[in-house]
Amino acid sequence: MTLIRQYINAMLNRDSVALSKLFSPTAIYMDYCPKDSGKPQLHAYGPEGIDMFFRNRFLFRKFEIMEPIIISDTQAYYYAVYEGYHMRAIATIQDFSEDGEIQRLVVRPA
Repeated sequence: MTLIRQYINAMLNRDSVALSKLFSPTAIYMDYCPKDSGKPQLHAYGPEGIDMFFRNRFLFRKFEIMEPIIISDTQAYYYAVYEGYHMRAIATIQDFSEDGEIQRLVVRPA
């Protein structure tokens, strides 16, 4: 299963631990979509930071994705819901670590 598919599955299942295991120790996760809803951009670093970041959002229902479409081995479209604000987003794995983990993933409005 590709990393982008595993990313989507972890997001759909609201599984912050599974999500964090996809990332390298020095990974960067950047989400520019909240800016359009008047919120700050989201940045998380490393598996622990990614786990903590999403654990809170999943637990308190502050973030979810819906209707994902995998478009390549490195990209997926989905509807992202940020505290009730819905928007179309595209997630792109921009870089991989030497171990094949996600090094850099960027989410932008689609």
